[in-house]
Amino acid sequence: MIRILLILCAVILILQSLPGCGENSDPAGSGDPATGQLTIYLTDAPSAAFDSVNIIFSEVSAHIDSQWVTVRSDSLLKVNLLDLSNGNTIVFGSAEVPAGKYTQIRIKIADAYVVVDGQAHPLDVPSGAQTGLKLGPQFTVQEGSTYEMVVDFDVNRSIVVMSPVHNPRYKLKPHLRVTALALSGSIYGNVINPEHAPLAYALQGADTLGSSLVDTQSGFFRLSFLPAGSYSVTIEDTSGQSALRENIEVTAGNDQDLGDIVLN
Repeated sequence: MIRILLILCAVILILQSLPGCGENSDPAGSGDPATGQLTIYLTDAPSAAFDSVNIIFSEVSAHIDSQWVTVRSDSLLKVNLLDLSNGNTIVFGSAEVPAGKYTQIRIKIADAYVVVDGQAHPLDVPSGAQTGLKLGPQFTVQEGSTYEMVVDFDVNRSIVVMSPVHNPRYKLKPHLRVTALALSGSIYGNVINPEHAPLAYALQGADTLGSSLVDTQSGFFRLSFLPAGSYSVTIEDTSGQSALRENIEVTAGNDQDLGDIVLN
């Protein structure tokens, strides 16, 4: 009897050692790292100072566990940032990445130029932008899920005009804001008298977190990708007329309607 038991134990041990047998036969236990999907969108605040602002991006990556994971590097991406105002976006980068906590996003810029009054001007790109702009905040990609975030490239704050009177030169000083898409909301409304090119701003204290051109025909505007919180909205047009709405609460995933607004 003892001999039979010993033989059975030996058979069980042999079977467990064979590929596909035992507790590791489940693909989930194969040792493959857990992954999720990271998608990054790019948007921009409007600007009336330029005909176009053209940035050539060479890489987008994310930092986890002392390494940089590439989110986009297959080709150069040329973008006119002014096409991305008023809530418009493009996919900046999207990839399957290791699940876990990420500490930074890195963006590399290869080249840039602006067009003003129909004339193209080089946009001086600092070495830091070429080696990589590092942005927060920290975020976590869960296994099997998709994490979406928006990078807002604020042209008005990101371009400095050097020697503006004679032979102007332009320098890039990137001012970028990163928001988790699932944690953001928006504010929209309708200006009754929009004929003088109004511009709407979302403010928290002295900081402008979003801006939008008001449609001069319909009067509609939307301030998109705002982190949850309390805002003031100010609207000003080129004739000096304005309006102010205060204590507007933005919550994640929701649109806040300001209704009809008259500038005076």
